[in-house]
Amino acid sequence: MRAPGQPWLLSMLVLFLAGACGGFNNGQLGEGTVRGRILGADSDVAWVSVFGESELMTGVSSDGRFELEGVPARTVELFVLASRTHAARVRVVPQGARIIDVGDITASPGAFITVRLRGQDGNVPEEGEVEVDGTPFDDLPVDPSTGELRVGPLPEGCYELEVDAKEHAKKEEQVCVREGEERLYDVALVKVDDDDEDDD
Repeated sequence: MRAPGQPWLLSMLVLFLAGACGGFNNGQLGEGTVRGRILGADSDVAWVSVFGESELMTGVSSDGRFELEGVPARTVELFVLASRTHAARVRVVPQGARIIDVGDITASPGAFITVRLRGQDGNVPEEGEVEVDGTPFDDLPVDPSTGELRVGPLPEGCYELEVDAKEHAKKEEQVCVREGEERLYDVALVKVDDDDEDDD
């Protein structure tokens, strides 16, 4: 024997299930929170970001603890600056709408890249800047007297350097570094010819 139809009961059931699942907008399920502790962290300079998404960044407490919200629910790498000399990259898999504790992170001695910038004429270009793509090392000014900038500490790995200067074309190059490495990296920029633009 079939029960009598009750459309209102079916509607209430659908609304209840939708509410239990967080409503119809489940955007938060695509993001999670990562927490942990950096051993030996210098809280004055330490921070944690998501490699490749540097806008996702947080500082650390005096005991090295951190909590980073809004991390995509997929495999990511944490880019960890522990101190002025130590850094780490840590692979994690956040889960939507959950907090993942990665425990204690021990940072290794970081690498440093000294970028030495020159123009085609051998002189130091004006307003030189360096960016390590995907990290908070962004728009770092080159010393105008020497044309040099020391970037780091960087965890062992490969990075895209973007180098720019006034009236010069931007240059992008990949640089790979080892733990604790000190590396000098020469970059020559090409002068931009603005004559055609002036004629327009």
